Amino acid sequence: MNSLGEFERNRVYCGDCLVLARRLPAESIDLVVTSPPYWGQRTSDGVGVEEDPRAYLAALTERLIELKRCLKPEGLLWVNIGDAYNTPINWRPDDHKYSSLGPEKAGLEPHNSAYVKPRLKRRPFIENSCPWLVYGNLLALPYRLTLALCDNGFLFRGEIIWRKGNPMPEGKCRRPHRAHESIYLFAKTEEHQFQITPPVRSVWEFPNEPLNGVRHFSRFPSELPRRCIQAYGRTGESIVVLDPFSGAGTTGLATLELGCAYLGFEIDPELVDTSNRSLAKVAAGGIASVRGRDLERPSASSTDGPGLFDFSGNDGT
Repeated sequence: MNSLGEFERNRVYCGDCLVLARRLPAESIDLVVTSPPYWGQRTSDGVGVEEDPRAYLAALTERLIELKRCLKPEGLLWVNIGDAYNTPINWRPDDHKYSSLGPEKAGLEPHNSAYVKPRLKRRPFIENSCPWLVYGNLLALPYRLTLALCDNGFLFRGEIIWRKGNPMPEGKCRRPHRAHESIYLFAKTEEHQFQITPPVRSVWEFPNEPLNGVRHFSRFPSELPRRCIQAYGRTGESIVVLDPFSGAGTTGLATLELGCAYLGFEIDPELVDTSNRSLAKVAAGGIASVRGRDLERPSASSTDGPGLFDFSGNDGT
């Protein structure tokens, strides 16, 4: 079978993944491997632009719960998601009153570049009636998402620590510098498929990849979906992998490399077009053209743009 209902395999479809997932046949997907947009770090439409992190969690939970219907009983869901501090990404001059920068720990001058340099749009969301929505709090968004998914029937099966070989520097701050992200594993039923021998370790180390292809600055490295797919313990054309936030199509490239079938959903039409060209090129050229080397580059007008069982700690590529 070369299609899943109305959807052809090895293609990315444009639209909100909630709407598209509702058109998928039940129990048609083996693996969902995705990294949804992080709260407040998206510059285009879709999940991730919400001012209130609770609205972000609700939107993300609704979409992942719909995908539970689409998973086969033995299927798995992998989610790579980062946390966020309840602080601005793009400071405004009047935000200096919240800052502890400067020699007096009372903030810098209102027009210091720390506050006025253009970055992204997220602002802190403060609500006095909600104890965790205070300024500066690490919001624990991945944990809140995990609990919401479990409350809606998913089984929480494990957490992978992705230790980054080249983490983003964070400057001076009164907290640990983040050098890792987590990848969370969920199952639809206790009878799910998984690689048993050799065991899958809970710490994976590999670097981010250079952005030399699709201009999508939140792209995760291809090694991440590759390891998630390998951990399923089965590959082949009968294994269908879905990424509901397909982005630059990295999960799709890893899927084709491993000989599986891919389906992607993506709300950005330019990324859909370039991803489909990349997937078609890979399908025509074989495995040698995978791992991001043949990613199409979209036009300059784009607004977006950053071995599983190897226990040595090195990149398995």
